[in-house]
Amino acid sequence: MSKLRSLPIVFECNNYFIVNKPYGMFSQPGDMGQQYAHHPHKSKPPVVLDELKRQYGDRPGGCLEWRTVHRLDACVTGGMLIVKNKNAAIQFSKNLRRGGNKGFKMTRKYVALVGDGEIHPKYTGDSGIIQCLGMVTKYRRFDERCYVLELVSGGKHQIRRHLAQGVGQPILNDNRFGGILVPGTEPTQIALHSACIKTVMGFQRRAHLIPMIYNNDGKLWDSKYVDSKGNFIPEIQRVLLNDSSDIGL
Repeated sequence: MSKLRSLPIVFECNNYFIVNKPYGMFSQPGDMGQQYAHHPHKSKPPVVLDELKRQYGDRPGGCLEWRTVHRLDACVTGGMLIVKNKNAAIQFSKNLRRGGNKGFKMTRKYVALVGDGEIHPKYTGDSGIIQCLGMVTKYRRFDERCYVLELVSGGKHQIRRHLAQGVGQPILNDNRFGGILVPGTEPTQIALHSACIKTVMGFQRRAHLIPMIYNNDGKLWDSKYVDSKGNFIPEIQRVLLNDSSDIGL
C-alpha cells in the first residue's frame, strides 16, 4: 500500500499541480462505488486529492481551494491536473464543458498498449477519429500494439471502451473490456497512461510529459516504448507534443 500512496508532483505553478497518479488510487471518493460507501469498516483505497493534501498540504497559502477537474480510472496511471484556486477551477471546468476558446484549455493525451483483436474496418488507418458510443477520441496508431490518443469529448471509461468496443483491440490487462492479462504483471494496472497534458491560459502555453514509472519492468509496458526511467521513447514523445493538426488528426 505504501507504493500506492506515493503521489509525485511532475509540475507546479500558481494555478495548478500536475501529479503522476499510481494505479489503485481513485480520482474522487465517489469513484469507489457502493461497496465502500455502505461498508465504512473496510479499508478504503487512497484518493488523489486526499493524498495530495496529506503529502503537500503544508504549502504556503494552504490547500482549502485545491480541486480535481477531471478523472482517471483507478486502474489507469499518469497525469492529473489539480487546480489550486477557485478561478482556475472555474476556467478549466468551463473549457471541459464547452470546449473551444472558453476558459483555460486543457488537452489530454494518452498512450495505450493493446493485444490481438480484429480491427473494425472504420479504424484501420494510421490515424483518425473514433466516434461511437456518444463519445469522440482522436487516435494515432504508433505501431500494431501502441496507440496515442487524445480526448475530444469526455465520458466514463472512454478510451477503454473506444479501443475495445469501437476499434476492436482492448487494452492489455483491461479485463473489464476483454483485454489480455499479461503474465507476471499487476492485474489492477492496465496499459493505459495519461502521458501528456497541455494547458493554455491566455498567452501562456505549457506542455507536460508524464513518465510511466509504475511497475516499469518491461512486462506490461514493453521497453521498446518506455525507457528505464519511465520516459516514452523520443518518437512517441514527438507525437504527444505535436498538435493534432501536425499528426494528421
